[in-house]
Amino acid sequence: MTLFGKLGKYSKHKLEIEIDDELDIYKIGKYANGRQVSVSVEIEDGRRISPDQRKKTYALIHDVCDYLGYPDDAMEAWFKYQFIQRKGIEWFSLSNCSMSLATSYLTFILDFCFEQDIPFRTKTWDMIPTDYHLTLQCLKHRKCVICGKRAQFAHVNAVGMGVNRNKVDHRQRYVMPLCVNHHTEQHNKGIDSFINYYHIKPVKPDLETLRILKIRGDYEDKEELDGTTKDVQ
Repeated sequence: MTLFGKLGKYSKHKLEIEIDDELDIYKIGKYANGRQVSVSVEIEDGRRISPDQRKKTYALIHDVCDYLGYPDDAMEAWFKYQFIQRKGIEWFSLSNCSMSLATSYLTFILDFCFEQDIPFRTKTWDMIPTDYHLTLQCLKHRKCVICGKRAQFAHVNAVGMGVNRNKVDHRQRYVMPLCVNHHTEQHNKGIDSFINYYHIKPVKPDLETLRILKIRGDYEDKEELDGTTKDVQ
């Protein structure tokens, strides 16, 4: 359910939004089903799409076309249709859309590439910013956040020798997905220099990600995580 409106009063932890159309109270109540409803607010910053965003978007689409064998224009139309259906928005153009919409669209295509295991060309991978979302997707799909090769689960702060990793709550520790070569480089450079050099945004994995990776640990709900995955520092 997507709503549009204007931002009114706001404070550090509260937003007041004036909705363009009348709220469907019944539908909201149905979605709530007796629980607290979670929402996501996207604030338009007024800036237009940048040439860099446009270039990255078309590069991703071209990689998909190369792999699946579809024409670029047909693939672009399909992506846009799927995106506007999910967002509940009108058709848009990459020539003049907002920067925030362009970012959301780029993320949508990136997620598709990860889910479908679309191989990235080196040139395309180098253009993708190593932001939080990319790091999280790389972690879930075991891809090195720097080069895209098969990755390991690497802690930013070492767990320590003698510590039972099955008793560690990995959700409270920052991690990043690195291939063997870049993990070795991380040790040689030192963690701070390495992160700053590659502009990596380490993440704290949620329980869903840990299940996907089959990482055992001490978690509040005590749910079993089947299997094991190599856990490196």
